Amino acid sequence: MLPGLDIVALTSLNEGTPVSLIEAQAASKPIVTTRAGGVGNVVLENETAFICEVNDTAKFSENLLTLVESEKQRIEFAAKGWRNVEQKFHYTRLVSDMRNLYKTLLKS
Repeated sequence: MLPGLDIVALTSLNEGTPVSLIEAQAASKPIVTTRAGGVGNVVLENETAFICEVNDTAKFSENLLTLVESEKQRIEFAAKGWRNVEQKFHYTRLVSDMRNLYKTLLKS
């Protein structure tokens, strides 16, 4: 699904941790989203995604149009999105965190 998209748009009124936005960044897709639930913990505002308040359709539309009209902005968001996922959510980081946790627990 993601390879065929140029932009990922999440219009949720309510969210937990939106894994779809982690996947979008991993696929190097720029994002337009609402500030629902844990969105702010997953994306970097104005770096990997444009975020607007829930129900602010005018701002959402403006943000979407900005990405539609700016290939440069899409490319920048896409590149930063992948780096964000690599640093925060990549399995190698998770494995490293678990290794460090076990080492800490074994020392105590």
